[in-house]
Amino acid sequence: MSYLILYLAVTIAGYLIGTKLKRAGRSLPWVGKMQTVVIVVMVFLMGSRIGANEEIVSSLDSIGLISLAYTLIVLAVTCAAYSIARRLLGFSRYGVHRSAEAGGQAGAPGNEPKKSSGGINRLTILIVIFVGIGILAGLLILPAGFMAWTGLLLTISLCILLVLIGIDIGTEGTLAENFRSAGWRVLVFPFVSMGAMAAASAIAALILPLSMKDSLCVGGGFAWYSLAPAMLAEYSTRISAISFMHNVFREILGILLIPIVAEKIGYIESYGMPGSPSMDVCLPVIERATSSDVAVYSFINGAILSAAVPVLTTVFMNL
Repeated sequence: MSYLILYLAVTIAGYLIGTKLKRAGRSLPWVGKMQTVVIVVMVFLMGSRIGANEEIVSSLDSIGLISLAYTLIVLAVTCAAYSIARRLLGFSRYGVHRSAEAGGQAGAPGNEPKKSSGGINRLTILIVIFVGIGILAGLLILPAGFMAWTGLLLTISLCILLVLIGIDIGTEGTLAENFRSAGWRVLVFPFVSMGAMAAASAIAALILPLSMKDSLCVGGGFAWYSLAPAMLAEYSTRISAISFMHNVFREILGILLIPIVAEKIGYIESYGMPGSPSMDVCLPVIERATSSDVAVYSFINGAILSAAVPVLTTVFMNL
């Protein structure tokens, strides 16, 4: 909860700075490039933590394959569910509600589709490269002393990014109009994610060596790998390990897929991929791949899913 308050506070601070700049008729053209630099730093740090974690490295066998298969099922079902819900709720593929389009807001800054250079998104390529470099560095090079600081460095990097995102949102000035047009509909998507997780768990229970109860326990973490596996440790060591690896896979694959899904399928679908990290670690990637307004919806999505993790995990364990 303390981190949620911190992230919200620094984003609001950035938004206030951006709003003040907009009123003064000023802009910060370097903000986008700075975001990309900090994203690269963050994914390197995340990769190094994975490479340095002996539990993950040593478990990349049967448990790793089960976790990866489970993650792919969850991502596919979640993307499909978000796509169906988006259409039913009246959002365009760029996250703009039809009432905003009717009111002439679709062409407002921040609502246009991102420019595509064709092929694989450049941000995706950078993420893949630096995650790989980070994993190798954590496995082979970086000392334990540095690894002990990666958590703090990630938090600092994330706060910097959230300030930059807040500035983007403030300088664009379309948040209030788009949020009014979207209204309560934005709050539906986290519950779509919960329903998709339950459906994916049922599918996984049919084809993987997991019971329905165990499958729900694994999925209920929504990529919060520091909480859900710890809660499941007393329930089952095996399920706790699968949960941990699934949550790591979902966060990493979510980051890799966000730019691709945003470009090929839809902005709202892209923030459904990572689960609860859509409010923090994945938020900068979402903002860069979509728009500042969609980043706000993403933050709300992640906050609700994060709040649901301890509740759902407890419920599933006691079924």
